[in-house]
Amino acid sequence: MHISPHLLLTAYILLMHGLTTAMWLIGGRWMGLSRRAASEWMRASIANGAALLVTVTEGGNHSSLQVMLACTLAVLGAASLRRGLLSFLRMPHTTSDFVRLIAGMAAFNLLLCAPLGWPSLGIFASCLVMVALLLKCARETHVAIAREFRPGTALASSVVLCATALVFTLTSVAVLMGQAGAQALLPPLEVRQVALVFVTAVLSIVVAFVQGYIVVMRLVNRLHHLSQHDSLTGLLNRRAIAQCLAREAHRLQRFNEPFSVLLVDIDHFKRINDLLGHAAGDEVLRQVAQTLAAQAREVDRVARYGGEEFCVLLPHTEHEGAVQAAERLRAAVHRHEITWHDETLGVTISTGVACATDPNEPMDALLRRADDALYRAKAQGRNRVEVANPLAA
Repeated sequence: MHISPHLLLTAYILLMHGLTTAMWLIGGRWMGLSRRAASEWMRASIANGAALLVTVTEGGNHSSLQVMLACTLAVLGAASLRRGLLSFLRMPHTTSDFVRLIAGMAAFNLLLCAPLGWPSLGIFASCLVMVALLLKCARETHVAIAREFRPGTALASSVVLCATALVFTLTSVAVLMGQAGAQALLPPLEVRQVALVFVTAVLSIVVAFVQGYIVVMRLVNRLHHLSQHDSLTGLLNRRAIAQCLAREAHRLQRFNEPFSVLLVDIDHFKRINDLLGHAAGDEVLRQVAQTLAAQAREVDRVARYGGEEFCVLLPHTEHEGAVQAAERLRAAVHRHEITWHDETLGVTISTGVACATDPNEPMDALLRRADDALYRAKAQGRNRVEVANPLAA
């Protein structure tokens, strides 16, 4: 049974763009993956697929209205692709500019070029608009993608967008050649139709792959962040600070670089929960965490160690510097007033300081010394800093 090339192209377009549309429908609406961006990318896939379907006709003959409709749909696809990427990267863009662009191209193509029989002018103008949109998108998003992901990912995205712009540039050149009477230099119309459909479909797949990759990488980064950070305070969690402590202990063993550990506990925290409720306690935890993080150095690591207890790692810090840092944190928390409804809460902290200077001291022993110092600070009146006993010989 003979199957016409027209049916094969139609099936190919429906399959490719149907898959990408379904991917963004499932990912955006059912799985909640950047819904606004997924909606824009789904619209881009539908518009590009519809543009190709309009141009695929038996024998390659198109009316001016068909050609201008396809051009308008292609511009809609390029503009939606850019809007989706900007939405995904949380970059500013306006709906009014998008509507004006699409309405202007639709009026130019469908109300001017189609009735007057100027399809070449419409194709040329639409290609120039799409080239400008794609190159602008590559320029706008390159730095943002490189910052959030990797420079290689940003390069891949820019290359794909520029390659798509190159296809439309070559299309506009082909239109000019046809207008100049150089049709003999171009392949037959049916060959051009098949080549356009194939190249456009391949670029759509590559673009969808790059988009899917950055979506998945954002999810992976988010999961990694959640595995390393406390959900309430945003600080490192106990597992993450344990890894940091292990790295510092390894550095102490190899390079003899001392470090210090602060164990910080909020004074009378149970009383806050009992009198004002757990929501007030959560707010106290958040604000104390923010104060500790704000007062810490860039190289320091602050973590929620459990309940109302925090752990602060001070690399390259010995006894005197650790005590000064602990006093700075204690004073900052003491000065900070927390407002809860009509209440103004004054919160204090007690801190135990332990310095790691012996490469042979186990980490459990170091933390135990800091915890003993914290217990002494609690026992001696709270809102104070106590230094751990020196390591026994």
